[in-house]
Amino acid sequence: MTEPLSENRKPEFLRGVRPDPDLEILEESSLYAGEFVSLSMLRCRLPGGGESSQVRIELPAVVAIVALLEPSPGDGGGVRVVLLEQLRPAIGGRIFEIPAGHVEAGESPREAALRELAEETGYRAGKLEALAVRYTIPGVSPQSMHFFLAGELEPGEQSLDETERLSVHEVELDSLVDELLNGTVGEARVVDNKTHLALVHTALLRSRGEGAGGGGGA
Repeated sequence: MTEPLSENRKPEFLRGVRPDPDLEILEESSLYAGEFVSLSMLRCRLPGGGESSQVRIELPAVVAIVALLEPSPGDGGGVRVVLLEQLRPAIGGRIFEIPAGHVEAGESPREAALRELAEETGYRAGKLEALAVRYTIPGVSPQSMHFFLAGELEPGEQSLDETERLSVHEVELDSLVDELLNGTVGEARVVDNKTHLALVHTALLRSRGEGAGGGGGA
């Protein structure tokens, strides 16, 4: 089905986007519509003239959570981050990731972050700070990802979907970040983009005395 792009389908811009008044979306052709994803083709009039067809993928907003465990007095270790080793059929194996998931209908990103953290790891956060909002794949989708930093964690029971295959690990944050920044390319344990970004972001905040365990938030 081909139709003009309706007002309620126009993307909401994140801060940092400079709208181009000379770009015009002429029509949108639906290619696929599913429960969590829809695919369409946009016919665009480009600045300076000419037309182009662009794929557009509609996906729900998502959250991603860096959950930190402070060391116990006298244990000699550093702050640990809660990671999931999760089966990802699309890439044919398991990878390390921070907890993440979709924002469900009627939820705020904050509510979704608290829910996903508890469901996937069992941990309940006593403190939750917003870190950033970023596009996931801006070349083809306006999907946004909301990053949070969680602290004051209390253990509990996981509540996994029947299709989820994951295990929870607690890994020292500094060792992971050192591996990402100073290790040999292709040998880091973390190969997931959101996890890389969030861990480095968190380490930088902590080096400035901000974030969970420090004095600041976003």
